[in-house]
Amino acid sequence: MAWNGTQAALAMARELPAATPKPPKRRGRPPIHLSASLNLVMPEQYYPEFRGEGCLPGEKRLMLAVLHDAIDILLKHGDRRDVSGRRLYVETADWIRSEDAESTFSFVNVCETLGLDPSCVRGGVMRCSARAHARLLRR
Repeated sequence: MAWNGTQAALAMARELPAATPKPPKRRGRPPIHLSASLNLVMPEQYYPEFRGEGCLPGEKRLMLAVLHDAIDILLKHGDRRDVSGRRLYVETADWIRSEDAESTFSFVNVCETLGLDPSCVRGGVMRCSARAHARLLRR
């Protein structure tokens, strides 16, 4: 009987022990003890000087929202003729003109907390409000 390659391979396969199957790969997140040792780099570490307003603490975000709302009111309600619109405009303009530094949400404290110069913001907002009002009167 002649030996060829196929018969030799079969004879060798009978002599070797059967290979054990590999365990299946795990899917999903690694266990916490493995992921805690990773050196993760957060986006804030790459660009610390370009933080968005979402990175501000809650109090500063609230102050920014108050200032944003006041500017919107001055620009949008300057031409209102109804009583509630005029009252809202006048109250907001008085809040911006006020020099009160005692109350937490005064215009001066809001600007200083946000790192803005109150007199520059006041002047710019009033100029924009006057221009918007004048533009509406020309129509």
